[in-house]
Amino acid sequence: MKFHKNVATAIVAAGVALTLGSAGTASASSHYSVPGGQVKFTSKGEILKVWDTKAGKTGIHVVVDDLSAKNPTMDTCTVKGKGKSKTCDMKFTNGHKLQIDVFSYTKLSDHSTRKLVASWKDKA
Repeated sequence: MKFHKNVATAIVAAGVALTLGSAGTASASSHYSVPGGQVKFTSKGEILKVWDTKAGKTGIHVVVDDLSAKNPTMDTCTVKGKGKSKTCDMKFTNGHKLQIDVFSYTKLSDHSTRKLVASWKDKA
């Protein structure tokens, strides 16, 4: 019985890891549902769209880092308020590897209120 419980726990943990967005390298357009919102990244043109789908005091903050640049570059996109969305036009060099991290937050200027809810790699 203990073995079955451990297997069930491992399956649930694997499902949670997928929910958190450990999705590996994404394709031309990546669309993820994350706790409290949604994020869509389109490689062509480096367009990021973020939706806040949860009522309350939290928002969605996305950080995109260019992992291929000699001098590291980054861009962000933030939205707060249920039903609100924001589209951000990001400028990265085509073919560069990008790291995309999605956070929920209550106070943007206070890093201690940020919680990582998804993370994946993509290409510009």
